[in-house]
Order: sequence, then structure tokens, then C-alpha cells
Amino acid sequence: MRLGKESVLSLVKGVLLKLSSVYTPSGEELNAKDVMLQISKELDLPLQIDETGSYYLGSQESKVLLASHIDTVPGFIQPKDEGSAISGRGVVDAKGPLSAMIVASHLLKGDGCDVLVAGLSDEERLSAGAKALVRKGRQFSHVIVGEPTSTSGVAIEYRGVAHFDIYCTSREGHSSSLKYNLIEDVSRRIVELYSPASEYDKPSIVPTIFRSGSAMNVAPKEAYVHFDVRYSVRNSFDEIYQRISSTFKDCRVELIEHLPPVKTSVNTAVYRALSRALISLGLKPSPVRKWGTSDMNVLAPIAKEIAAYGPGDSKLEHTDYERVTYEELYIGTMTYYNAVKELCRNSQT
Repeated sequence: MRLGKESVLSLVKGVLLKLSSVYTPSGEELNAKDVMLQISKELDLPLQIDETGSYYLGSQESKVLLASHIDTVPGFIQPKDEGSAISGRGVVDAKGPLSAMIVASHLLKGDGCDVLVAGLSDEERLSAGAKALVRKGRQFSHVIVGEPTSTSGVAIEYRGVAHFDIYCTSREGHSSSLKYNLIEDVSRRIVELYSPASEYDKPSIVPTIFRSGSAMNVAPKEAYVHFDVRYSVRNSFDEIYQRISSTFKDCRVELIEHLPPVKTSVNTAVYRALSRALISLGLKPSPVRKWGTSDMNVLAPIAKEIAAYGPGDSKLEHTDYERVTYEELYIGTMTYYNAVKELCRNSQT
């Protein structure tokens, strides 16, 4: 179904404004139920909602999956149509990509190419939606993950993530006389481990939570620290685990989440289709290695081929300045449309 640019923009802007007007932090994705039902009816895309709060629009039998996420980081920001762009919480990460996917699937349905669009839950936390889809045993020939890649990039690699909770204990005592201090000890070990994001293939080990102490004149008996670890396919997770465990060998170290890194190739049909779609729109595509982690890490085992692509400046993710331009939304929508149309056509030949 080929529509003019203004018609496509009208559709995708309408979907994005509806989705971003609803606050859906991780765990509260069902807040979007009424809006999703409205979008489903308006675009003639059958809707299913699973037990995690994930939304599925389109053909449940399709072997092509367009998967983005419906949840956002905390902190609602009212969406605003600025005349050439839309701002608000989640318009970049990732309701902009999700809106473009939904409109692209509507256009593709008119061409006889049915796809499944997923607005997955909990991506910003523990990826409950993507993990539930994997557990169901579904297999797909091609998966495109909707994440902002600055509109012209195609992500072929994401770093893995590991979250560590560490609990340390000591004897408490009066701060004026006790020679050992747990805060000083744990702080020294944190500094020893700390490795900020400096090189893609160098693991980042970053403390994000530190709690200790209960009174202003008592040396504490308990301390808690959380580490967020990211690493590439070129790193050894076992070595990272051993380093953290040995540094805190007298404390309780708990691994509470681990997703391995994912890396695909520029030689896959899905990467080539996305690249050709971008070229047809006058852009120069480029492969991207993303520093974070996404549902692509989770979904890779159920996809014959996978890549991530989406409209929006990735530097605006998780900020109070999320903003996606009309042009980015249009390019994103048509890139999904042209790429998947090529994949559908090739699968029929």
C-alpha cells in the first residue's frame, strides 16, 4: 500500500502521540491497553496482549517479527507536537520506532505481506516480554528490533549485561574509636573495580547503587553495592565474574541478571534489506555496535537473522530531551516498509 509522504506522516504521528500520551514505565505497560485497542481498530491490525503486558499486532503466523518495546524509563514527560518534531518521554526509546513499525505493518498488509509487530514489556528492566516470547518456542526467519540507531545506522552488535548485588557485613561500633570502617573498605574495593565505558571491547564495571550506615556516630555493620557490567563478545564473562568475586571474596556476591552479548553480520538478508531501504531514501547506511543491551540479546536465539534499526538520535535515550523529527519518523517507517517488503518478496521466490 503506497501512500504519499504526508499521509504516512499523518499516520505515524498520530500513533506516536497516542502512545507517548500514556505513561508506561516498566511494570505498568497495561496503561496503554485502551490506546493499543484504538490503534488496532484504526489500522486493522489484530491485537493480542500477553501475560507480561506485551502487545502483539498483526499476523500471529508471520515468520517476520518487528519487535520494539512499549515500556520507558521512569519520569513522565507530556508529549508535544512541535510542528516539525515530537518530544516527550519515550518518543526516541522506543515508542518512535514502535510507531513506525506499526504503521509500516499496516502498509505492508495492504501489499499482502503480513508481519507481526511486538510492543514488548519490561525492556528497560529485565526484558520480561522478550523472555516470555522466547519461552513460547516461536521461531522467526527475520527479526528487526526497533531501537533508535540515529536513523541511518543498522545495529549488528550489542554488548552483554550482568547485574551484581553485593552484601558485606562487619562489626559495628562507635565511630570515634573503631579502627575499621566498612564504608571505607567497600569504597576502596569499588574504586579498585571501577571501569568506566572507555573502549567498546573493554568491559565497563560501574557501581550504580551504594547503601550503608544508619546513624551519624556509628560505624556501620552492613553495606550494599550494585554493579552494572557491560561487555562485548570479545570479553570473557567468567573472567569478569572471577574478578568481582575475588575483590569481594569475604562478602556475598549475587548475580541477579545476565544476558550475553550478541553479534550478527552485514552479510545477512535482513541487514542488506535495511541498507537498501535506507539507500533508496537517500541515506548512507552504516553498521553500528551499540554500547548498551537490548531485546536483540534475548531474541537472537529464536531468529534465523536479526538486526536492530530505528528512527531517533540514540544520544537522547533515557534523557529529559527525547525528541524525534517528522523526517526521522518518515524515514524509519519507510525503511521498515521497504526492507520487509523485500524480505517478503524474496521468501516467495
